[in-house]
Amino acid sequence: AVVSTQSGHYGRGHAYLFNMPSNNGVEGTLSSYSNNPRAQLIQISAQYGASVVKMAPDFEFGVTDKSDDFTAKFPFGQVPAFECAAGCLNDTMAIASYVGGSTLRGADEFTRAQITQFMNMAENKLFPAACQVLYPCWGLMPNNKNVVAKGHEQLKCFMTSLNKFLESRTYLVGEYVTLADLTTAVYMRDLYSLMFDEATRNTYVNVTRWFDTIMHQDEVVRILGETSLCVKPAQFDAKLFTQNNPKQKAAPKAAPKKETPKKEQPKKEEASASEAPKKEKKPFADLPPTKWDMDTFKRHYWNDPTETVMKYFDDNFVEGEWSVWTCVYKYSSSLGKHTKCNNLCKGLIQRLETFRKFGFGILYTFGDEPNLAIAGAWMGRGAKNFFQEDENWNTDMENFDLKKLDLTNADDKALWSRFVAGNVDDWEGKPFNKDFYF
Repeated sequence: AVVSTQSGHYGRGHAYLFNMPSNNGVEGTLSSYSNNPRAQLIQISAQYGASVVKMAPDFEFGVTDKSDDFTAKFPFGQVPAFECAAGCLNDTMAIASYVGGSTLRGADEFTRAQITQFMNMAENKLFPAACQVLYPCWGLMPNNKNVVAKGHEQLKCFMTSLNKFLESRTYLVGEYVTLADLTTAVYMRDLYSLMFDEATRNTYVNVTRWFDTIMHQDEVVRILGETSLCVKPAQFDAKLFTQNNPKQKAAPKAAPKKETPKKEQPKKEEASASEAPKKEKKPFADLPPTKWDMDTFKRHYWNDPTETVMKYFDDNFVEGEWSVWTCVYKYSSSLGKHTKCNNLCKGLIQRLETFRKFGFGILYTFGDEPNLAIAGAWMGRGAKNFFQEDENWNTDMENFDLKKLDLTNADDKALWSRFVAGNVDDWEGKPFNKDFYF
């Protein structure tokens, strides 16, 4: 028997007495940062496979994984990373399968395929959506309400489907615990602890029953301890985000160099007035002052509900002083890959930096490879195409078809509102992929 004292987020300070399985698995060292659910999944799997998995004691995330010694063993530099006598593994599911043994992996080919199916869904659907709603609560990303709303919507879809699937089942695959159950439940744990209150848990009663079953398995409790359930959903913590993302202080200005006096040169004839340097025209200098404050609008956008954002818009937007346009990338057939799509959007936004106080923009990518599209909405100063105010702003935008919206038209106003709310789920039949904000 062994006494285990938990030191993670949950079960802190509690001791548990268990009968440990005989040591007939594999032995190795796991490198990861603390409280990583992927590492916890591997540790739990090792309990089922009677494997000895020791955590690397001196691992420092962002330092150790960047070292030459580490990347020599794990070329991709990602964690969790597992080293044993047989070699090195650098993928969560591969490591969990290896240390968990054949029982967790499944007894036959079809069972293994079913288990892999759920592991992939947990990794590719559940985990990213959970991060979108939980990371702002941990101060790890800004409170982008559109991203958070997308995460909640994706979780709702996933949980609804899973709840229906589990209506007549105790486990996800077969009649015993497999990696399908462990992966899904571990990735879901922080949601049950921080986000799913009693009302939400009752909405997904079948999932909650199954989750409770998995969380009370001896092998799970040895690693995670007791799992507390959410009373009140966690919220974005602005102070915590500021602490985790401190602004870099500007470097002190160097002392001005003393100029050595120059010898007087014989005076040249004064240059003609036509040769005098021309003053650069400030963007939109010909427009009258406006009561609209772009910083205030963006602050509402990032922190407040859509209703508050649109109220500020309706109260302060004056047609002619500002205008709203949609944009659609002209050469969608040339995109092909998500990486090209994403890089194009990122580069465009970087090159518009000097436009920031004059505009606000949303870009979405849509579709599945190779049939991709980019579409978005922009608000900017003046009634005309504001990107033409500066040739640098128009470098990328000339590759887009721009259409000015008539906000007195109900359909145009509804489209703009959908972009602001983050409710543009598809474009010409292509499903939403990723969002970029300016």
